[in-house]
Amino acid sequence: MTTQNKKVEFSNENKNLNPKDFLNSLENFPFVESYQELGFTLKSLCKVTQTALVMDSSYPNLSVHKSWDIYNILNLIHSLIPHSEWELLDKLNKMA
Repeated sequence: MTTQNKKVEFSNENKNLNPKDFLNSLENFPFVESYQELGFTLKSLCKVTQTALVMDSSYPNLSVHKSWDIYNILNLIHSLIPHSEWELLDKLNKMA
């Protein structure tokens, strides 16, 4: 079997994929309107957390947050990651 035939078989096998079976993270977050907004929010939360960690090590006397604050932000970031969408993205990447 040639590489080209394998690619066709994979495409035919997955041509009936319904993205709605995978894209369900936004349903859990009514305050987020799109995956792009979710991505920007995650990026912002990461930057804030990085800044807080640098602040702790560089200026420990000026930090007004506690370790639990950083933990809670990281926990929020983790809960916002669209894990169920990764499988769809992998399949789409393989099909391309």
